[in-house]
Amino acid sequence: MASIFNALNIGYSGLKTSQIAIDTTGHNIANAQNPDYTRQRVVIEPNTPLNTTPGDIGLGAKITEIVRVHDEFVYKRLKNSSTSNEYNQLRQETMDEISSYFPEIDKNGIYNGMQDYFDAWNDFSKNTDDSALKTNLAQQTRTFTATIRDTRAQIASVQTRLDDQLKTSIDEINRLGKQIAELNVRINTDEAGGDNANDLRDQRDKLELALSKLVDIAVSKGEMKPDMTTDRHLIESGGEYHLSIGGSSFVDGNTFHPLVLDRPEGSGFSDVYYQRQDYVKFDITDYIHGGKVGAILSLRDGDIQQILDELDSFASSLIFNTNNLYAAHATTQMSGSTEIAPNQTIPESELPIEEGSFFVKIYDIDGNEVAKREIVLTPEMTYGEIAARIEDADIDDNGDNLKGNDVDNYLTASADGTFQISMDSTKAREGYTFAIEEADPENPTLFAGVLGLERFFDGSDAKNITLNKSLDGNPTRIGGNAAPISGDNRMANSMIELQYKKIDFYKPADSNTHFAKETLSGFFRMSVTNVANTTAAVHSAAETSQSLLNAVVNEFDSISKVDLDEELTNLMKYQTGYGASAKVITTIDQMIQTLLGIKQ
Repeated sequence: MASIFNALNIGYSGLKTSQIAIDTTGHNIANAQNPDYTRQRVVIEPNTPLNTTPGDIGLGAKITEIVRVHDEFVYKRLKNSSTSNEYNQLRQETMDEISSYFPEIDKNGIYNGMQDYFDAWNDFSKNTDDSALKTNLAQQTRTFTATIRDTRAQIASVQTRLDDQLKTSIDEINRLGKQIAELNVRINTDEAGGDNANDLRDQRDKLELALSKLVDIAVSKGEMKPDMTTDRHLIESGGEYHLSIGGSSFVDGNTFHPLVLDRPEGSGFSDVYYQRQDYVKFDITDYIHGGKVGAILSLRDGDIQQILDELDSFASSLIFNTNNLYAAHATTQMSGSTEIAPNQTIPESELPIEEGSFFVKIYDIDGNEVAKREIVLTPEMTYGEIAARIEDADIDDNGDNLKGNDVDNYLTASADGTFQISMDSTKAREGYTFAIEEADPENPTLFAGVLGLERFFDGSDAKNITLNKSLDGNPTRIGGNAAPISGDNRMANSMIELQYKKIDFYKPADSNTHFAKETLSGFFRMSVTNVANTTAAVHSAAETSQSLLNAVVNEFDSISKVDLDEELTNLMKYQTGYGASAKVITTIDQMIQTLLGIKQ
């Protein structure tokens, strides 16, 4: 039955409702500059009325809940866009730095150094006895090789720095994951009675967004709950929570499984592992593709490694082919720089030595060729058998049925540790020398060059390519002749021709896999073009991802961020409601006073 006290309670409910609404609005205004805050709204419903005749009598209003104006689907797009944008921005910044190490357009760098190097050979070929030209060639070679080494070292330092960043990023991922698990406990506790832990959910969303910038994540929060009666954009997540990285559970409710880094045996860099509670680890490196960590891995193990591989391949092919040609320079001793075993076959040694044949030539003191033996290389031959072939006394090199004038009478060969060929000491004193030349220069075996029997270059790739130590210390020892006579410039001419020949380039990790068959300059230009194309591609991707992110941010902000004009309007509305409810209470008070006055 309705009474005057019901009317008083109605006024009180209006005061209480308006007060909570004003508090909520004030909370929104106070957090208007908070980028991680989601605006909140009160849901006001009438109290259950009294069912009477002639009709229901209302008993005022109540606030059933305070909700965030949050669209989980838009928020998911925001996270995905942030993941993509962070991935592309880091790749852009890194490739811009890598590109700066190839200043070819300014006539600096490796390509220009290579041109100067071959120009020095060209000058040297005109007079292979000129000490000044030898010194110039040595200096140009030092500059050229130093540029190759420095360029590789700079690129490798970027790769190492990315690996260091990986550790700090994984530490940050674990920190965020632990905080999310702890927040889940508080959210579940606060929402156990049916209330909304709005501010706690905002904190969790903030951590999720930060995590999405580091790595691609997949989050499941149970059944989505739309509420069109409050706001058409309101689609809130359920109470369940599961977050995975690389397909592995990272946060499951209040349980957190950390990521760990480990460096596999033989690897120079760390891989990312998912660790279960029983400390069993699973490698998930190949399943991480987005965010900062995804960019680090794609650059470290992909783009940068390919650039280093191509630079190493360029340097290795330069070393092998140059040294292979330099072996045609007559000498008395050739000692290899590459470790081998006598019982190893060429395929077993995994060295880029091709099938074919080469000649071992013997010269007398006047530069006359006095003996020549062809050594045919087949896959099944061991290095010991190749050495034995050079020493084989049953071979009649000159076809004269005479003993004592064949290659084996001048040379000894060994394949123990490194391949070595030596002129007999007596013959050496008499002025005899020997050289190695390819039987088919267009399809070289690279036997002498790969094993480093007679070296113009020391080293094996871009990390350590240098002018041969003995030549660096005494450039006058540089030879440009094949036969040991003045005026013979055949070997120097072959060095000049090398820049125009198409040669094989091998992947450093697999000597049986070719990059391409190209000239030295063509291969290097191709590598630089690849760097430029990759840089242009990441710039385009970064611009696109930034535009998409801006669009999603604008959409998200229009839904969830505080609009001060709207909040001030609401504040005036609730203030008016509060004053009106107070007027109701004042009126009821006067009515009660009137009743009490009648009684008196």
